[in-house]
Formats: sequence, C-alpha cells, structure tokens
Amino acid sequence: MKANMIRCITTLFFLFMIAVPSLSANNTPCLNKGKKWRIGYYEGGPYSDYTDTMRTLVTGLIEQGWITDKHPPDFHEEMPKPYLDWLIQSDNPYLSFSPENGYSANWDEELRKQMRREILQKLKQRELDLVIAMGTWAGQDLANHDHSVPVMVLSTSDPVRAGIIQSAEDSGFDHVTARVDPKRYLRQIRMFHRITRFHRLGIAFENTPDGRVYSAVSEARQVAGERQFDLVFCEVSDSIPDTRESDRSCLKCYQELSEKADAVYVTALTCVDRRAADIADIFKKARIPSFSLIGSKLVKKGILLSISNDSGYAELGRYNARKFSDILNGTLPRALNQIFEDPLDIAVNMETARAIHFNMPDSILQISTEIYGE
Repeated sequence: MKANMIRCITTLFFLFMIAVPSLSANNTPCLNKGKKWRIGYYEGGPYSDYTDTMRTLVTGLIEQGWITDKHPPDFHEEMPKPYLDWLIQSDNPYLSFSPENGYSANWDEELRKQMRREILQKLKQRELDLVIAMGTWAGQDLANHDHSVPVMVLSTSDPVRAGIIQSAEDSGFDHVTARVDPKRYLRQIRMFHRITRFHRLGIAFENTPDGRVYSAVSEARQVAGERQFDLVFCEVSDSIPDTRESDRSCLKCYQELSEKADAVYVTALTCVDRRAADIADIFKKARIPSFSLIGSKLVKKGILLSISNDSGYAELGRYNARKFSDILNGTLPRALNQIFEDPLDIAVNMETARAIHFNMPDSILQISTEIYGE
C-alpha cells in the first residue's frame, strides 16, 4: 500500500512538472557557481531559418539581461553558425561562447558523424552546461541517453516525427526540450486550399525520412484525403554539400511541378533559401499560386502566400529565451512547455497575385499583417 502511494505521488509530481512551463522561483541572469555558463552550438548546416531563430533568441536574451551587449548585427541570410562569432566577441558577464564549442556539419553526413562523436565526448565529460541544437540533425544527434547536459532543440520541422522527442507534451529525456507546433502544416495547407481552391498540389521533397518530414509529406496526404485534391511530388537532392547540384535539382523540380500542378507548397529546402526569387519567377510564368512553409521571408521574394513572421519570430525568440533562462536557473528541461504555435497572421505578395492573375479575396487582405508589392 505504501509503495503504491509513493508511486502515485511520484507520478502526479512528474505530470505537474510537465504541465507547468517554468517552476523557477527566480529566472534572472546568474553565474554558475561564480563562473560563466559554457554554451555550445550545433547545426546540421547553414539555413536561413536557423539565422532567424538565433537572431530572435539573442534579442530575447538581451531583453532578459543574459547578454549585455545591446547591438547585435541584423542577420537574415543563410550562414554557418549564425551569431556565434558575435557572441564570442561580445562583452558578456554570464555566458561563455567559444569557437571550439560551435559545430556545423555543412550538410555532410560523414562530417556529421565526426562532429557528433566529438560533441558527445565533451558532453560526457561535462565540458558544456547547455547546448543549442539547431535543426533536425542536431536534435537527433543529441537527444539521447549518452549524456545528461541540457539540450534545447530549436528550428525543427517536426521533432516528434523526426524521433527527437517522445511527444509534444513530453520530450522523453530529462535533459532535453524542443519546440513543437503539432498542427502547423495542417493549418497551412488547409488555409492555402481554402484561399486558392487548387485541384493538384505540387510538393518538392528529398526522399529520405528527414526529407519527408521537412516537406510535410504526411500532412499533405492527410489534407488531400480530407479535401479531395491530388498531390504531385518531385524528388530533389537537397541536404548535400554540393550547393550547385542541389540548386540545379531544385529548379528542375519546381519547373516540372509548375507544368503538372495548379498550385505549389514550397517547403523547407535549403535550395529554396538560395534560389527563392528564381523559383517564384517559375510560378509567375506558369500563373500558379504558391505558399511558403517557412514563412513570409519568401513572400518578400515573390512567393504568393505564407504565415507572417513579423509577430511570430519575435514571440518565438522570447519563448526560447525564457526556456534558456529557466534551464540555467535550475528547471529540468523536460518540465518545460514544448508547445508554441505559429500565429494565424497572413503574409501576401500582391505583385505576384497580379502576375498570376489571382484575385486575392478582400477577406484575406483585411486580416493580412504583411502585404508586399501593393
């Protein structure tokens, strides 16, 4: 009887921990027993969404007082280990960043294996106090029982389906937390179909387990079944070191989709980052609508529709900064709330709408928070 009571109390306590976003009595900046906290950074390769995520995390940490330098650069483009050089050089009384603790595999599988071994060795020896795992590759490599150092997994398309965490409510590892928006891509595809009423939706994707997650293939199939439209797929080579080959594959694929589909869902591909304007031109010439999975930065470059990043990224940065602060103040990463939903704000490009002869509904324009090419 007593043993059962103890188990019940333990279970209730754990569920309470999971349900509460933060239990820190004080999450103000502090030192680690008189020393700076040693922060690591690991990414699969450069990607502009990683730059945006780091920019807003840095802004959030400045707001909270963890970083005292108030003038970070305003980076938006794809770049390896974004903001790490600035963080290393900035005057910072609480956090320690160093070149040897920053890793980018440059989308090279062999280099990834080498870096995974190296960083896990550091974590086993407790040479770091917290690691920012940026993207799916990094999350997969560090969310395991091989170490116990806190890991924040950021900027992943679907950390549950990618096998990084156990569920949206529970990471499955005491030292791991991620950000989850379980219905993000379902909402996007349903919205795109409601606005444009397409019959054949085109999607370019890399035919790997991770690639299918990046391109929301399962979500597209679900909505296609619900709404009775067809899917047209095209395979690309994307997560490779040879960016020219990736770009060639990407442009060829989108040209093919523009001839076979009457709308295209532009997903999380690194080649799209580099060639967004060229890809948007393909859709304009074919006079078909397009929707960007990753947000409004591609709408600025000519994609027709997406979710607005203006409000979403700022709030995401504050959310990530609060988790960062809570962890360094003693909260178990597993106890932190992992669910953070994108806002329902819309971004549209009216120049593209005119080019493809699409009559944007007034109801959409009235609720759009970012309008380009008016």
